[in-house]
Amino acid sequence: MDFSELEGKTPLALHLIWIIVILQFNLEGKSKHYKDTSLAHLFMMNNVHYIVQKIKGSPELREMIGDDYLKKMTGKLRQAATNYQRATWVKVLYCLRDEGLHVSGGFSSGVSKSALRERFKSFNAMFEEVHRTQAVWLVPDSQLREELRISISEKLIPAYRSFLGRFRSHIESGKHPENYIKYSVEDLENAVLDFFEGCPVSQHLRRRSQ
Repeated sequence: MDFSELEGKTPLALHLIWIIVILQFNLEGKSKHYKDTSLAHLFMMNNVHYIVQKIKGSPELREMIGDDYLKKMTGKLRQAATNYQRATWVKVLYCLRDEGLHVSGGFSSGVSKSALRERFKSFNAMFEEVHRTQAVWLVPDSQLREELRISISEKLIPAYRSFLGRFRSHIESGKHPENYIKYSVEDLENAVLDFFEGCPVSQHLRRRSQ
C-alpha cells in the first residue's frame, strides 16, 4: 500500500482499511488452493465485488474509506475479471483462428478440410467442457453474473460467427457436417446463459436444428 494516501484519515478509517487489506491477503491466499485457475479468479471476483458493494451501499463507510481506495478495490475487481477471461477463453478462442488451416500453394481450394474438421472438433470439446464446468459455478450477485456473461458473449459470439461464416461451406460440402458444426450461433448464445447459475446442466448442449 501507498501509506501516503492515508494521511489525514481518522483512526477508525485507518482501522477499517487495514481490516480490508488483511481480508484481501487472506482471500488471495485462499484462492491459491483452487486447482482451476479460472475458478480462483472467479472466487476473487465474487469476494472483492461483495466488499465493493458493501462499501458503496454505506455512505458512512464510503466517506471513511474514501473514493481513492474504493477505486483501487474496483481496479482489483477488473483485474480479476481480466485474469478469468484469459485463463478460460484464450484457449477456446484460439481454436477459431485462421492460422494452420490454409494449404500453401493453392489459391482456389486453399483450405485443409482435415485441419478444419479438427479445429471444429477441438472448439466443440473445449466449449462443452467449459460450459459443463462453469454452469455449476455460482456468482450470487445478479449484476456481476450478467456482466460476466455479456463479457463472454462479446468475445465468443462474434469470433464464432465469423469463423462459421468463413468456413461453413468447406465442412457442409463434405461428409457428416453435423459431426463438426454441432452448434449454431444461437446455441452458443443460449449456452452462455447457463454460466454461473450453480446448477448442473446436460453434458451435451442443445444441438442446432438441422
